Amino acid sequence: MSQLIDKSIPSRSTDGRLARGDATRDRVLDAAERCFAATGFAAATIRQIAREADVTLGVIGFHGGSKEELFATVLARRTETLNALRTEALAALKARGEVTIRDLVDAYLTPYLEIASRGDPQWRAYAQLIARIVSDDQYYDKVRDLYDPVARAYIAEIKKLRPKAGAEALATVLTLTVSSMLSIVASRARIEGLSGQPTSDSPLAYRAILVEFCAGGIEAALA
Repeated sequence: MSQLIDKSIPSRSTDGRLARGDATRDRVLDAAERCFAATGFAAATIRQIAREADVTLGVIGFHGGSKEELFATVLARRTETLNALRTEALAALKARGEVTIRDLVDAYLTPYLEIASRGDPQWRAYAQLIARIVSDDQYYDKVRDLYDPVARAYIAEIKKLRPKAGAEALATVLTLTVSSMLSIVASRARIEGLSGQPTSDSPLAYRAILVEFCAGGIEAALA
């Protein structure tokens, strides 16, 4: 007597293939992230990424598409996490009531510092990649839709506190704040070289001085 099989329920073998597919996709994206961080978007090649991921060129195409599509996906998966954390932090501040510029700076910077301090080498690679991107205007069109909406939400809150501040000044102070954050996360070698003291392995250890530096700069610039 034949048995009826519910085809809507994946079999164990199907589950296994899906899991392996997800793992392979993650490996491809991780490898692409490292390659883009090490050499930049223009210099990295699909062949190089395939070697780094230990997969064939066809697997790269299947899971990542073109190099441009792969680049966008690498950025988007990190941005989704950061945007969610920053949006939640901003909502919590606004629900609390009175908000200061220091509060806004802390809410914007700390999620990134916390993630970067987990010791995940992929987030370090992402930090190095973003440090490359922000210094080159050619990448702005590729990333504006990922980063700008949440940045504008924070700028709007700063504007409420400094209503006379112009749009360019507001955009400038946030951009400089982001640059300071990325510098701390991507490399602290110069701090060690100038101070003659070993630096912390955790970017989060610099939270207090970074927040005070950026908040103080914003306060002075918009005064």
